[in-house]
Amino acid sequence: MVWTSRDFLLGVHLVAAIMWVGGVAFIGWAVYPASQFMRPLERQQFFRSLMQWSHRPLAAAGAVVIATGIWLGTAAGPINRWADVWQTAYGRVWLTALLTGIATLAWGMFVGYRKAMTAFSNEDLWRQADDGDDAPLKKAMTSIIAVQSVEAAGFVVLIVCMLLLS
Repeated sequence: MVWTSRDFLLGVHLVAAIMWVGGVAFIGWAVYPASQFMRPLERQQFFRSLMQWSHRPLAAAGAVVIATGIWLGTAAGPINRWADVWQTAYGRVWLTALLTGIATLAWGMFVGYRKAMTAFSNEDLWRQADDGDDAPLKKAMTSIIAVQSVEAAGFVVLIVCMLLLS
């Protein structure tokens, strides 16, 4: 089997997408529920460390997905001129995916991450939960989940676009 540069680029695109979407999903659906068995102050330190450690690699994976997606649609794909974006079904879906990817990455980097780190840095909130009053912490965590669900919705749109483009 002969690999072309487009095949290699598609492989990079898919691996980066798996890292980005899979990393965010793993934190939300596996790490977060498992962390509920930790004491609040331990959970706070864990979440803060996890977010600080994972933020840049996950954002970088998202940026790679966007960059390779641009390349796959244009230089290595069917979009040869601006009119192809507006006048073809592929171009319109590709543009939807591009704008959704940029918005999803920006939301995760600038809104979701900041919202989470604000809550994870609030010492009083976590100390209060550790002392037995966890209602404010539950409210803050519910707010983080709501904000992060926008990123999850973006991932769903991106997956639908990729299915339409394949």
